[in-house]
Amino acid sequence: MGSGLAGAKAGILGGIFLGAAIGISNIVLLEVFSSDVLQFLAGNSSLCPNTVTPQDCFSTTLYVSIPTYVMFPVAVFGVIFGGLFGAYFEYLPGVGYRIRALSIGLGLLVSILFFGVGGETLPGTTRAVMSALDLVLVVAYTLIVSRFYRKFTREVEFGSARPKELKVLVDGRNSTGRMKTFALNSTHKVRAEGDGRGFKEWLVSGGVSVEDTKSFETTFKVEGNGLLKVS
Repeated sequence: MGSGLAGAKAGILGGIFLGAAIGISNIVLLEVFSSDVLQFLAGNSSLCPNTVTPQDCFSTTLYVSIPTYVMFPVAVFGVIFGGLFGAYFEYLPGVGYRIRALSIGLGLLVSILFFGVGGETLPGTTRAVMSALDLVLVVAYTLIVSRFYRKFTREVEFGSARPKELKVLVDGRNSTGRMKTFALNSTHKVRAEGDGRGFKEWLVSGGVSVEDTKSFETTFKVEGNGLLKVS
């Protein structure tokens, strides 16, 4: 598991960007096609029952509906998927932060389109253009999230001098021979599991420090990329 907290922090930044970018793009798009939009609204007055004229309905769509039903939910989705990116980072397909972020970005795009929060559009051209913009902006979101997740976390590799006899359990999970990401300056429990007589000490390098190197069960702090090995 990666760091859900660090992912959520990166998701907040990415979500704010994505919500604002999709909302502003939606407003600009409707302004460009304003004549078509007004004509459509004139023939579908039931879409805005609380407005008097098509222009009133158009203004309500731009400055009330889009911020409420597009920008806000998209930003929330951005935070949620950022948290999922961090929590399941090690399990996502691909190698590297950006490629793995694209996997979570695909899920985000599908959710946005499925729940219909990708923009207020007309059938036809504006819908196709808005969908294309959603795709481009979600890709930009993944770049932002991957960049800040990398900034908020550090990588730690876990090893064992005798992998078959001694396992490294981090927060209760077997992490022997694996590279994992953790929130910067976070503290975690580590335990050597196996033949108790075979344990000697914990060996560390880089930005990892252990509270008690001679105890088979202790805690370690992540202040940078590093290695934690049981011997």
